[in-house]
Amino acid sequence: MKKLLLLSIACAISASAMAQTEKGAKYIGVNIGGVNYQNNKNGSSIGAALLPSAGVFVADNLLVGTGIQLSYLRNNSKPKGATEDNISRHIQYGLSPSVRYYFAGTNPHRFFGQLSGGIAWSNQYQKYQVNSETISSSTTSHYATASAALGYNYFLTPGAALEVTAGYTRNGIGESDFNYGQVVVSAGFAIFLPSKLSTTSTGQ
Repeated sequence: MKKLLLLSIACAISASAMAQTEKGAKYIGVNIGGVNYQNNKNGSSIGAALLPSAGVFVADNLLVGTGIQLSYLRNNSKPKGATEDNISRHIQYGLSPSVRYYFAGTNPHRFFGQLSGGIAWSNQYQKYQVNSETISSSTTSHYATASAALGYNYFLTPGAALEVTAGYTRNGIGESDFNYGQVVVSAGFAIFLPSKLSTTSTGQ
């Protein structure tokens, strides 16, 4: 009887974990990364990236979606002898379609792998002094991006989870003047909406 009870509990937990990532379920998430703040006698800097995303499970454990990249970074410094601060500001935004696969697991822990790629736009503004003359410039560019990441969801409830991802992003693919890679770590919150089929089956 005890073994039967344990088996029933295990099956219930497994079914609950599967329902969160089964075909037809929907995903909405918001992550924050690249948080940076410094303030000292040499200057200051502040920055962060906001990464909202949404998708649909096209098959059990397989999520297809799109993310939006929004990031801001500002640096201020005042070199010796300068009368004004040097300012550097970088704003980035873009779209990143993605594919995510959830590995086998049980509540409340689920791990996944994710591949994404897309296009981003970058606006850079600079103001600095040269021989007491103030010079400013602004440039806008666009480039392709690609990334691979591993992630983890900790489910607080069957439909809500904390999320952490860590991966490598390559920016400026094919552009020799704007080609660089970076390690990206982000954390946030995700909502999993059950599929209509699952809801109907539960109601019956």
